[in-house]
Amino acid sequence: MIKDPKNTDARIVSVDTVTQEYAYRTPMKFGGRVVEGVILRDVIMEVETRGGLRGRGFGSMPVGNVWGWPSDTLTADETLNAMTRMGEHLVSRVAEHKGWGHPLEITKDWAGYYDAAAEETGRELRLPEQMPKLARLVVASPFEAAVHDAYGKALGKNSYDLLGKEFVNADLGHFLAPEFAGEYLDAYTLRRPKERMPLYHLVGALDPLTEQDIAQRLRDGLPETLPEWILANGLTHLKIKLNGDDLDWDVQRVVAVDRVT
Repeated sequence: MIKDPKNTDARIVSVDTVTQEYAYRTPMKFGGRVVEGVILRDVIMEVETRGGLRGRGFGSMPVGNVWGWPSDTLTADETLNAMTRMGEHLVSRVAEHKGWGHPLEITKDWAGYYDAAAEETGRELRLPEQMPKLARLVVASPFEAAVHDAYGKALGKNSYDLLGKEFVNADLGHFLAPEFAGEYLDAYTLRRPKERMPLYHLVGALDPLTEQDIAQRLRDGLPETLPEWILANGLTHLKIKLNGDDLDWDVQRVVAVDRVT
């Protein structure tokens, strides 16, 4: 219960969601698993403030089952299906939430929905194991992004500028731990976007480093080996995906990447 309501407190008006499926140009391997495509969950959400302002926000997140739910019991298709299904269950639960507050408070209220939706999904699909906490948060993340975006749109401000005492009804002690009492999230976030940030090129465990790694070229006009990508895009930063279960292979992979760069 909010003791001193703010005119900027918001509530959910509507929630819509769609999924988009994309096939990767080439398979990507990380964490010992091969992925050939991705499903994106897009969420469109509208909020209104006590003051009558409305905003429509957007959030999107890959249904990252491979890293969010690495299971030895279920197949990747089964975990993907379960996480996608949970997202569908969340739509109605989030839409029915009519409480007022800042997005930080609203999403804190939603936390119980995540477990309920995951458990409902598990019963429906008769899953032999519970969905991990990380997987549940992955599914929920585009909903949380959408409500923050909608809130910023409603107030005509960057949502990162709406994290202080002027807009949030409770301090971080309410969300985290007593030692954060009196503090607000704006003390830990940047007020201005950085003018420049490095772009990291992801190097998958199957990505060809040299010509010898290519069985047959795609010849679609895009680079194929890592050196070709470096020259084409002027790369300066790399993110190397490894297997994680074979130390010797991982070490040799890092050495090989270093050698060609």
